[in-house]
Amino acid sequence: MGPTRQIAELIQQTEYKDILPEVAHQAKLLMLDTLGCALAGYTLAEEEVGWALQYVRGQKAAGPATVFCDGARTSAANAALANGVMVHTIDFDDTHMGSIAHLGAALLATTLAVGEERRASGQEVIAAFILGFDLGARLGRSVMPSHYKYWHPTATLGGIAAAAAAAKLMGQDADQIEQVIGLAADAASGMRYGIEHGDFSKTLHPGFAAMKAVVFSELVGLGASGPKAFLEYPSGFCHAFSSQPNLEALVKNLGGHYEIMEDSIKSFPSIQCSHTSVTAALQLARRYQIKPEDVKEIDIVQTATVPGQGCNYAPCTPLAARLSTPFCVALAVSDGEVSLQKFTPQRIQDAKLKELMNKIKIRGSEEMKQQYPETIAAVVKLSTLDGNTYTATQIYPKGDPRNRLSDQEIKDKFTSLARLTLGQDRVARLIDQVLRLEGLTDLQALTGLTKKA
Repeated sequence: MGPTRQIAELIQQTEYKDILPEVAHQAKLLMLDTLGCALAGYTLAEEEVGWALQYVRGQKAAGPATVFCDGARTSAANAALANGVMVHTIDFDDTHMGSIAHLGAALLATTLAVGEERRASGQEVIAAFILGFDLGARLGRSVMPSHYKYWHPTATLGGIAAAAAAAKLMGQDADQIEQVIGLAADAASGMRYGIEHGDFSKTLHPGFAAMKAVVFSELVGLGASGPKAFLEYPSGFCHAFSSQPNLEALVKNLGGHYEIMEDSIKSFPSIQCSHTSVTAALQLARRYQIKPEDVKEIDIVQTATVPGQGCNYAPCTPLAARLSTPFCVALAVSDGEVSLQKFTPQRIQDAKLKELMNKIKIRGSEEMKQQYPETIAAVVKLSTLDGNTYTATQIYPKGDPRNRLSDQEIKDKFTSLARLTLGQDRVARLIDQVLRLEGLTDLQALTGLTKKA
């Protein structure tokens, strides 16, 4: 039995009762965090979200699935598209470092949309979310690191993860799940251009991944066929999307360990590779009361990544700025914080901030990559005009599984994000509903609260 079939059978056979409570709890925290990103994106990225909403409204497709914030009820595929886009607009959603993917965006959009359409219980949604995440993360481990040279894993892996979750919620058998996985893998797409330039293509990736996941699972449910054993097929996903695929990673400890426990929940609204550098820069600026005008040079040595990742020295949009380590580090030193409210057109064009960015040098270290393979560690040396040099090292960013955010910190993050769109009463009720999701029999009790009053 090949890896694709083994995974499909596990997905079919595994139910909520088979999953450890701590794994289910971690899934709920991730779902809460992901939903918070969507609620903030609705307000902070109004134009980008508006494009997706206009498209969905134009389809005139009635259905039971809820579009976050807007409150429209439409088909599961349309809701998944809009909600997946909404989550990823502000780049504050999770990162699974083993696959370098934001898997929560497509998974939340898909599981809630299909869950509403199928009248699934909260327990069924949690199980599907965990199982889909596990597939996406394992697949990432099998195709990395070469996969990341050209592809955006949030799109490629997220679509396959979401398709498996949708098939699970639709009650499909192992044979159907295997074919849904095959169709999603066959249609996987999404390039790294959006990461490097911060354009709308990056934001679209989890939306289209979620939408396609719904379409493929529905087609197979109607009797359509799809590829089998496609992940390991000689010209299938793993071999086509990686120069050195590791098929053993697909099934290693399958069912014994869930990859959702290895996920990172972001503490800064910026590209994951900037987080340790930002943390170290903040420490130095605060400890030694360093002002931007005091800085001679900031030298950053970090775990080697794809050349040029996060090194945009001339971001033109808020999203591009969030994907720029020089901008984020300059912001940390200049303003003493890196928060969503700082990523404005005005700050992006600030001459003093640009001057500070040009004093930042970033070098990748292969030695650090070998020493810390699943984090982007950073050593920041800040030299001042008076001849002093200060150094700080940060190995694991806050939110990493080895440096976790507490439950309360995740709730606080959700509150700060959700309050940008919703009133405090709804925010508190949403936290309660998500963290008690296993007790819900009607998802409308949760999704209905996302509507902006």
